[in-house]
Amino acid sequence: MTKQQSRHPVQALSGLGWWNVYFILKIALYIQGTLGFHPLENMALVVFLLLPLGSSWLRVLRQVVAIPAAAWLMHYDSFLPPLTRLWAQLGQLMQFEFSYLLELIGRFITVQSLLALMTLCLGYVLLNRFLRVSVFVVATLVVLCVPAAKTPQAVAQPETVTRLEPPVTVQKPSDSLTVPTQTDDASLNTYVSDFFQSEAQRQVLFEPNTPAGAPFDILFLSICSVAWDDIAIAGLSDHPLFKEFDILFDQYNAATSYSGPAVIRLLRAGCGQETHNQLFSGAPSQQCYLFDNLKKLGFEENLVMNHDGVFDNFLKLIQTDGQVTADLMPQDGFSPYQKAFDGKSIYRDKQVLEDWLAQRNTDSHEQIVTLYNSISLHDGNRLIRGDRTTSMASYQLRLKNLLDDLYAFFQTLKQSERNIVVVMIPEHGAGMKGDRMQISGMREIPSQSITHIPVGLKVFGKDVIRTGDTVHVTAPSSHQALAQLISNVLAQNPYQHNSFDPATLIRNLPETPVVSQNDGSTVIQINGKPYVSLDGRSWSVYPGK
Repeated sequence: MTKQQSRHPVQALSGLGWWNVYFILKIALYIQGTLGFHPLENMALVVFLLLPLGSSWLRVLRQVVAIPAAAWLMHYDSFLPPLTRLWAQLGQLMQFEFSYLLELIGRFITVQSLLALMTLCLGYVLLNRFLRVSVFVVATLVVLCVPAAKTPQAVAQPETVTRLEPPVTVQKPSDSLTVPTQTDDASLNTYVSDFFQSEAQRQVLFEPNTPAGAPFDILFLSICSVAWDDIAIAGLSDHPLFKEFDILFDQYNAATSYSGPAVIRLLRAGCGQETHNQLFSGAPSQQCYLFDNLKKLGFEENLVMNHDGVFDNFLKLIQTDGQVTADLMPQDGFSPYQKAFDGKSIYRDKQVLEDWLAQRNTDSHEQIVTLYNSISLHDGNRLIRGDRTTSMASYQLRLKNLLDDLYAFFQTLKQSERNIVVVMIPEHGAGMKGDRMQISGMREIPSQSITHIPVGLKVFGKDVIRTGDTVHVTAPSSHQALAQLISNVLAQNPYQHNSFDPATLIRNLPETPVVSQNDGSTVIQINGKPYVSLDGRSWSVYPGK
């Protein structure tokens, strides 16, 4: 060997070293179905890490570049929402209490995952003594990069969304909405566009048919963070509250998974479903505003909450974008029951509702429509007395307390003999289950487990009698169906004849296919299968569990 050659030795491939642990972890998660895999990007990182470098400072620089690149690639391979959504929510995250932020981090990084990582590291140390682990890891990655043979997908037969005969108070869409036979991006984009065009043509009319001498109140119970999935996970599906309702919606879609948009959608239920962006500008027609319609029919407005409504300008959204003109009812004298995710006080639902009823009994107005909003189930809340668990662990108890409070309030309404129609309408679910796209409690994407909510109506009154059993609305429904139901109650007025048949109240309810939106995400259902788009252009099957 010459002196020239000794000064510039050829660098041999040294292997991936501890980066083997990173790729073994990704391979395991991919096989498990928890993680996706992008061949080009992952192999580019492998080549970058294996590239021979003679200078020590270049090797250090490579690690400095590789670590953030690998972190980004791990997220890119995951099913989690884009990082841009995290930055968009940063302002709200900064308002959370430090203990809640720690809890959220703990849901991403669990004790079990840390133990698994330690086991993997120890296993690598032992195996690396006897085997060239890098050879096996790179070989496995190459195999994963080989495209699997694609099997042709069965083409579904054309299907048109079935609609009931259009009622006189609902404008029929210009064209029936046809479910696409293909699920490529262009077909699904066309479907979503056609859906919103069709919805823009639908309205519910509220006619002043309430007979004199038979006035009644309407109370909307807007409950944050409870869906059918959450109820089932908490083991409360058989709670007696659900047996109280005269009408229950079995397939009601909240159309969003965040509180502000959810309440706006309810308060603008007189029109068809709007896109997420349209919610924060004026409604296309004054007819859309539910409370404004009722106010024109002689209903005085009440606004009641078990919180202050300051977070995320919630109260302002209700009054501005929902056009509720009432001021928030004072909360003086209430005892704090929970501590919210932002440190504010939350009051017990039964106490607040019974206080409202006591004030209502002294009010001289003939008819009142009330919006009550509760955040007792919001993620991050903690019970003030005796709660040493995380908010997720206490959810079952908080849900039971809420259902018990509503059930007790229903008994109080029966004893009061006041004529009042009560509607329970959750904003969205809590996301207790979680899936591959979202950890438990995360609601960035409006998946069906979060938007499939329990909605029910109950008629209270001294002399009004229900004929028949509880009626279930089994067709796919959303907020316009609820607006139409309220219109039907006004038109038929159960208090005029002292009896009513729930089946007659639901005969003309409009159906609405499952289309849900948040800012930056859309979820639809095609032939029973959910699809998600995170950019408004490209679609994929929602990965689920």
